[in-house]
Amino acid sequence: MRNTKTMLLSTCVYIITVLLFNTIVWYLEDTWTFKECFAHGATIGFSLIFGWVPATIVGRDYYTRI
Repeated sequence: MRNTKTMLLSTCVYIITVLLFNTIVWYLEDTWTFKECFAHGATIGFSLIFGWVPATIVGRDYYTRI
């Protein structure tokens, strides 16, 4: 159960991070819609490269404190 909770928390943090990245891109770009921000290759790549960092940190902290 401990591993499952850690996995779910890390997944939720990753999704929140991706949403935050895409919201920032959508806010800064004038011509794209919110849906186009999710489909753009640069945004997907940025989310894949840097999105796992906060999820890993939060997951490790959660796992050690439970």
